[in-house]
Amino acid sequence: MFSLIKWIQSNLSALKRNKGLWFTTLTTLSTLGILVSMYLINSMTSSVAHETYMEERRSDINQLDSLLLSRYDTMLNMGSILSLNPSLTKGIKSKQDESVKALLEKTTQTINNNVDISPIKIRFYSSTHEIKGSENLDIAKMVIETQQSVSGIVVNKDGVRILGMVPVIENNVSIGALEITESIHMIRDEFELLGKEFTFLTSKQQLVFMSLEHKQGQYKEINDEFSVYFHQYDSSFYLNIAKLDFDALRIKKYANDTQFYTTYDNIVDLNGRTIGMALIGEDSSNANSFVKITQNMINSVTTVALGLVISLILFMF
Repeated sequence: MFSLIKWIQSNLSALKRNKGLWFTTLTTLSTLGILVSMYLINSMTSSVAHETYMEERRSDINQLDSLLLSRYDTMLNMGSILSLNPSLTKGIKSKQDESVKALLEKTTQTINNNVDISPIKIRFYSSTHEIKGSENLDIAKMVIETQQSVSGIVVNKDGVRILGMVPVIENNVSIGALEITESIHMIRDEFELLGKEFTFLTSKQQLVFMSLEHKQGQYKEINDEFSVYFHQYDSSFYLNIAKLDFDALRIKKYANDTQFYTTYDNIVDLNGRTIGMALIGEDSSNANSFVKITQNMINSVTTVALGLVISLILFMF
């Protein structure tokens, strides 16, 4: 060990006498040290940034789930109250379909005009016969037979809808079901209040179930998989979505470019089919956005750490 130390000291002394080689060695070692340090710092900050973005993704998805659950509860509570209306139960039981439709149309108009929620639609189903214009017959049959409420997402002729359906019961017997729905696109309003963007992309395979009146001239193609009901959304966000590599997005779970941070969640209907994708985003250029705050923090940490490394290397030599 002592011999090794003497050998190192001897070589350092010889190296110092050759000033050109000495300064070349110092420069090379310093440069190498800085490059290695930069690599380690960048790796560390990239990992921290990734975890930050993933945590934000978890928060966004939880927020989406919470908003959908809140919508389901609203639909079901509203349906439960309306199902107790004696005029409704009498009309369904006596097969006065047109009278029941008129009652529900008036109720729908009153709710949409006076209650602070997005426009809803109300339909009814009978246990004895099919009502003209009915769509979710399988769901209604299950609700009537089990006397259990159901909520979820469905694809109807008028688009993708958030649904709540409750049984209409008289004397412990199910005589029908009451369905309340609203457009899934209304979720955007809730995210706007949080300072975020929301866009629902509809799977092209689901467009075939929608009426021509609903979809003609209303949807724009995003890629080979999805279309967007573009009138409901901020064009800058959905046009940015169209530029994304969806394969990379599915792997990484989020995308972060100069314009938007974007993450997603697959949307599944009551039959278990994936019918589209919900994308949630935040403007990266906003000074108060978490993206900008994260980037500024990482840049500050990187600058300070790199300065300390350079100072330490210069001090050592």
